[in-house]
Amino acid sequence: MSDLEDGDRASLGWDHGLRLALLVGLTLVSAAALVGQLITPGAWSGFGITLDPLSAILTLLVSGIGTVTLVYSVRYLEGHPARRRFLRLLTFTVVSAYILMCSTHLVLLFVAWAATSLGLHGLLTIDPRRREAIRPARKKFLISRLGDLALVGAIALIYQSAGTFDLNQVLAHVGTIPASEIGPIAMLVAIAALTKSAQFPFHSWLPETMEAPTPVSALMHAGIINAGGALVIRFAPLIARVPEALLLLSVVGTLTLTLGMLTMWAQVKIKRILAWSTVSQMGFMMIQCGLGAFPAAALHIVGHGCYKAWSFLRCGEVPRSTSSNGVGTIAPGRALALVSLGTLAALPGLTFASWLIAFSWWDAPGELALGMIVALSCGQLWVSWLGGTTAGFKRSRLLMVREVFTTMGLTLALCVCALGLYRGATLYLTPTLGPIAPATGPLAWIAAGLPVAAMVALTVIHALLPVIGRASLGRAFHVHALNGFYWGAVADRVVDALCGPPRCSSPPSSPIPSITSEARRASFR
Repeated sequence: MSDLEDGDRASLGWDHGLRLALLVGLTLVSAAALVGQLITPGAWSGFGITLDPLSAILTLLVSGIGTVTLVYSVRYLEGHPARRRFLRLLTFTVVSAYILMCSTHLVLLFVAWAATSLGLHGLLTIDPRRREAIRPARKKFLISRLGDLALVGAIALIYQSAGTFDLNQVLAHVGTIPASEIGPIAMLVAIAALTKSAQFPFHSWLPETMEAPTPVSALMHAGIINAGGALVIRFAPLIARVPEALLLLSVVGTLTLTLGMLTMWAQVKIKRILAWSTVSQMGFMMIQCGLGAFPAAALHIVGHGCYKAWSFLRCGEVPRSTSSNGVGTIAPGRALALVSLGTLAALPGLTFASWLIAFSWWDAPGELALGMIVALSCGQLWVSWLGGTTAGFKRSRLLMVREVFTTMGLTLALCVCALGLYRGATLYLTPTLGPIAPATGPLAWIAAGLPVAAMVALTVIHALLPVIGRASLGRAFHVHALNGFYWGAVADRVVDALCGPPRCSSPPSSPIPSITSEARRASFR
């Protein structure tokens, strides 16, 4: 028996070494490609794969997070009988997502798109005896098939119009595609992306995956969920020519952001807060695409992916529950006053930043909307920095003057940093996306105005939460928000009507640890 165990251990170690070498190799290739693109921008294409500025940064994100997750998973599942299958599925999913991020042959792109979804489904259902994991996995599977149909339809229309499956050729001659044909293609690509990135009303499965193993949550929230945004950015030269598609992305993204934020504020457990935070962040990513700010969306994918991977992989160290936003520590009137002052103070800061980096944020509706969102963020900075210092202000006017000047300096730094990063991302991605003319028609102004109005409303609601929470209507609203406004229950009924209720056997004797089980263990430490 000991010899057999030693043989199994050696076999697993050999297999793990090969998987790790594969992912590390892909990471090194992407890192080298990124350095090369920074030095001499260009694109290399072959075998349906293109290494360009966009694919370099996205593949580095996927392979880097995948490598860390693989190393984490080996010890995380040590001794579990499903570990070998789990590691195999994890590697398959990461490699599929890697190919998806750099595919420019439409057939290969679709194969990688479908393979990534199937690999994720296998990871979510690694233990078929857990009903809490099976339900969201089934919803995710059905929603992904809708996205597959939309993407297949877009590919068929592209081939019919351009006579080629080479996406680079299609985007290089996108101006020759008739307007009557480019509109349906852009709408189908947008719909496929919305289903892939958990946008409203296809979002309910994502916060329900807390019973999945923790490495799956890290990989999913940090990498795979960004595939929809990556698809839109890759098709940016085509989608930017269709105002209706941009409006669709902006409207759905705004709904997703609003729903995600309201639900996140009602949660009390850190795991649920992180999950609904991902929903809201995916909505904001789609808003950026709908505004035509594709470089900002790419920058958002990288930043959010790294943050969420770190957050989920350390979830065992996080306390059982926490306050989501510290609501109640600042008087509503004071919070609103500080938000207003900070937002107004950001406007000259944005103007100075525009002069400093030679970039105007008011030339197009989308960029104007992004500038206003940055200004609102500066308002939140004022609340965070000055909101809790009232007692100190009463004791010392010097302290008040110092804190105000410090906050104004931080506001200016935030404005310069935000516009500078956007400008840098634009310059970096220009070889891939090319010069994209900003949309300026009536639909573009609607697409820009909706998310700004929604964020202003959310800012006001957040400041007034202590007052709202004391009213009976507010308490009822909190209960509805805590349950995600019951979209998950509605989706469960639809899926059960189509496929029947999930059939699960008795609970396993040694289940794979999940985020919720880690939270339970952490609560007893």
